[in-house]
Amino acid sequence: MRRFRVKKRFKRKKSIFKNRFFWISFFILILVFGLSYFFIFSQVFRIEEIKISSTDDSLKMKVEEVIKKEIGKNIFLVNLKKISKEILSEFPEIAQLNLKRKFPRIINIQIETREPVGIWCYQSYDKCFFINKEGIIFKEIGEESIEGKIIILSLKEGEIFALGEEILVPQTLELILEIEKELKENLKIEIENFTVVSEKRLNVKTNENWEIYFNLEKDTKLELTKLKVLLEEEIPPEKRRNLEYIDLRFEKIFYK
Repeated sequence: MRRFRVKKRFKRKKSIFKNRFFWISFFILILVFGLSYFFIFSQVFRIEEIKISSTDDSLKMKVEEVIKKEIGKNIFLVNLKKISKEILSEFPEIAQLNLKRKFPRIINIQIETREPVGIWCYQSYDKCFFINKEGIIFKEIGEESIEGKIIILSLKEGEIFALGEEILVPQTLELILEIEKELKENLKIEIENFTVVSEKRLNVKTNENWEIYFNLEKDTKLELTKLKVLLEEEIPPEKRRNLEYIDLRFEKIFYK
């Protein structure tokens, strides 16, 4: 009896070059590399211009000097958050900063500056700083005129202030502005300066060289009303030449 051997058939492996998934993956890889080169390494998306919008021309020029180093960099890779942090740190007079990419080659920067509502000075007036409504000092005053702005004096001569630092709580500054407006508009009293003695006490020096003492924890409007009555009934303008102070801090008003 004959025995027959069954021959095993081996299936030939299909060439990888005939595998459509290989070619799909290959073309995707080529596309990714091509797009990466186009967006990152080509000159198409290199920053050529930085446009800065600001009402302060001097500040605008200073920011341009800081930001111009970004020209030539890829617009996708430039770190806008880092740039914003650097500018805000260097220029405390900036309240808000908005950076946006304008494709393919422009960075737009919008600057909103802090608005001064007064001036914070050492008592000797050798150093003065603009202060905004949030009680933040943001710029040392050089040749700028301080005339016509309220002046708030520091009791600590030589104290070091950091620009961008809050040196007055907004509520206290709001009271100072309220008092200044009332004295000037309704009582016709011009102010030379304010001194925040403590959290409770505010001294106001008038241009007539006498002072008014306020308690910041009391009703300021009531204190001003009492002051108005006192000046109208007991101390008219002709009697203020020798006046030293009016103290409104207590239930009874004292003056000398």
